[in-house]
Amino acid sequence: MTIDDGYEAGWPPLFPPLLTGREVAADTDPMATAVRVAAAGGDPGVFVFAGGDDLLRFAVTLAPEVPLERALQMTHALMIAVGDSIGALAPPEVAVEYRWPTTVLVNGAAAGRVRLAAAATDPAAVPDWLAVGLDLRLSADTTTEPGERPGETALYEEGSGVIPPARLLESMSRHFLVWLRRWEEDGFRPLHDAWSARAEPGMTVGGAAFVGLDEDGRALLKDAAATRADPLSGHLEAATP
Repeated sequence: MTIDDGYEAGWPPLFPPLLTGREVAADTDPMATAVRVAAAGGDPGVFVFAGGDDLLRFAVTLAPEVPLERALQMTHALMIAVGDSIGALAPPEVAVEYRWPTTVLVNGAAAGRVRLAAAATDPAAVPDWLAVGLDLRLSADTTTEPGERPGETALYEEGSGVIPPARLLESMSRHFLVWLRRWEEDGFRPLHDAWSARAEPGMTVGGAAFVGLDEDGRALLKDAAATRADPLSGHLEAATP
């Protein structure tokens, strides 16, 4: 079965062999569950996901063998996978871009964010575990009126059509493994180029201009005083098992 064979995805989703799906309740945070699983010494490759029609949420556990700064390149891999999946399943007019550090834009407005947590915060240390995940709005919040949340949107509101959440989860998991394998074989350069190709044009971060990614995946931010590198290790969530 492939994501393009015309089937109507059912529930629960089916994941590739390297990943083990674990569903949690719709009101449970998959990232918090993934952190607990990883911190308890669970096997890597657990794909924790929450059911729901309005919000797509998942997190996957990883066991890095490289320092944190390089391991966090999995954040780029996941963002690229999200873009590739939406690009494959939605009409061409639904454009996906990335805003540093982890925001996913759909047609220029924020629709979701990639999340990251790790056992270590020292960029030079090899963490015992890493978790990367996604929160993506599929449909608009019915409790707010249009225009009440400027700069924000939802996937279905941008003309994607209603894509079954299971199909999105399956597609994103497969694309993520493709980019993970590419990273293992070819290093960060292919990810650098793919992420940069979808970087938000004219992006500014905290008043500084985004001028690109460096060779380690850090954002280069330029203001009137200097150009500095902003590492993803500075954007980790607090990892509380």
